[in-house]
Amino acid sequence: MFNVRHNFIARATRLFHLTSYALSKRGGKQFAKATTQVEITQYAILKNLLSSIEGSQSASIFGLEQGNDLYEFQQKVPVTDYEDWQALIEKQQGGEDNVLSQHTCERYQPTSGSTSKIKWIPYNRAFLNELDRAISPWMTDLYQQYPKINQGKHYWSLSWVPSDLRNKLTASINDDLQLLPWWKSIFMAQIMAVPEAVSLAKTSEESSFATACYLVACRDLSFISVWSPTFALSLLELIKQNRYLIQHVLEKGAWLNSQSGLAYLKAPKSRGASQVLKQWNGNIDAEFTQNLWPELVLISAWDTSSSEIWAKKLAGLFPHSEFQGKGLWATEGVVSFPYQSNYPLAITSHFYEFEDLDNKQIYTSWQLRTGQNVRPIISTANGLLRYGMKDQLKVTGYINECPCFEFIGRLNGIDMVGEKISPEIAVNIINDMSSQGDISAISLLGMPSNNAKNLPSYALLCLDESSLSQTQNSVRHAELSYKLEAALCECFHYKLARELGQLDQAQVLVMANAMEVYTSHKVARGMVAGNIKIEPLVLWQNEILPEGVESDHSETLLEWF
Repeated sequence: MFNVRHNFIARATRLFHLTSYALSKRGGKQFAKATTQVEITQYAILKNLLSSIEGSQSASIFGLEQGNDLYEFQQKVPVTDYEDWQALIEKQQGGEDNVLSQHTCERYQPTSGSTSKIKWIPYNRAFLNELDRAISPWMTDLYQQYPKINQGKHYWSLSWVPSDLRNKLTASINDDLQLLPWWKSIFMAQIMAVPEAVSLAKTSEESSFATACYLVACRDLSFISVWSPTFALSLLELIKQNRYLIQHVLEKGAWLNSQSGLAYLKAPKSRGASQVLKQWNGNIDAEFTQNLWPELVLISAWDTSSSEIWAKKLAGLFPHSEFQGKGLWATEGVVSFPYQSNYPLAITSHFYEFEDLDNKQIYTSWQLRTGQNVRPIISTANGLLRYGMKDQLKVTGYINECPCFEFIGRLNGIDMVGEKISPEIAVNIINDMSSQGDISAISLLGMPSNNAKNLPSYALLCLDESSLSQTQNSVRHAELSYKLEAALCECFHYKLARELGQLDQAQVLVMANAMEVYTSHKVARGMVAGNIKIEPLVLWQNEILPEGVESDHSETLLEWF
């Protein structure tokens, strides 16, 4: 009886995959054609965009008309950031019509800001369709490059939000499948290992626990798609820390009595998975992952910039699976995605321009050349025009006429695991902490881990101007570190990364020779001591320490302190 049911489920899963593939192929074909006519495709998108914003308040502000050409569009609309749109977004959130475009806004997706703590990005149906025009060719290519992913369930990480925002947002805010057209989301929901409803739990802790239970229960898991590899690693650690609780849930098919926030959700049941946990020695290694998910074909996650070390660690834990990197996909829009072993521009999605970071000139997508270092500027159907993103890309080549990119990193800010800390945030923290009287905050340090044993973290480097005893210093250190952590947690993505176990707790480092430590760090990187400008935010790697202190990882500064 069990084999009959198992075979039926397996056939149904493959049928849903075939349907999902068929629904994505049209978008895949459209994208493939667009790569041969980039300029024509982009002009058509700009024309449609100008048509969709005609009569809106923003079109009136900039003097835009449907018939404007590219030159007029660029002359009338400067390169913008969130602060330029914030007032209009707030008007639209307040219920006014035709503010940013003619389209009705369906939801607002939160993300980290720079000067503002949280940015609310409007999502209307036209904008969601733009996103799907990148999802479809990516999914088409996935099924073609890795055909065995259609033999099992998939896990796509959710649009997680911190616990204290969950009751303030609409129910759809965490539902990633609502980013897809309704006809596609119906089929996609059938192949997901973890139901989207887990994100509606009262707390992120309950969401994470439920996610771990469903993942462990899914013995036919064939594909994992997450953004940060540290998120996947933190899920494995969560499974380890809660192995007996998860084992109990899977054995009984019921949540624990203490998990009232999951009462709305049916608990998974799998005696087979429960036995795997029971026989597990507790080591997170390749033997465990293969025993738990023997059918896993592919893992997709960031693998460039500061994510590289964590991606390698994650891939090392799954030698029986292949690994695929991500392109550049932000809350504000999509720029690139994996396709035919490259990361091409999502040419059928938004209208794109690029600022050359060397000469500061603006280029269209069809004017780019291999080797350029650029930042993307996107105009999207949600009404945000010439929106300058804070990311650095390198043009690596082309698929036909379509440029391909490598993600280099965030501009100005630090984004080790997706926390998106900006210099503006660092300045505010430094000013606040320096008001304590007996310390001078110098710089906020982002400290990535170089050995994959410790989590990355943040530290505020401060000059000690007090004459406190060792005991008094210990008390002050604890108080200031608590205050620093609280300030950072006001930033949406930092708090999220902390709740998901991707970052360690921030600390304040108060040193009598703090300036010497900072200067030595800069001199070691080729700067002239007299020309060193104190930066509010620094990515602190391979730091120079006082004589006699040796290390090959960033955590040494904390250990030495």
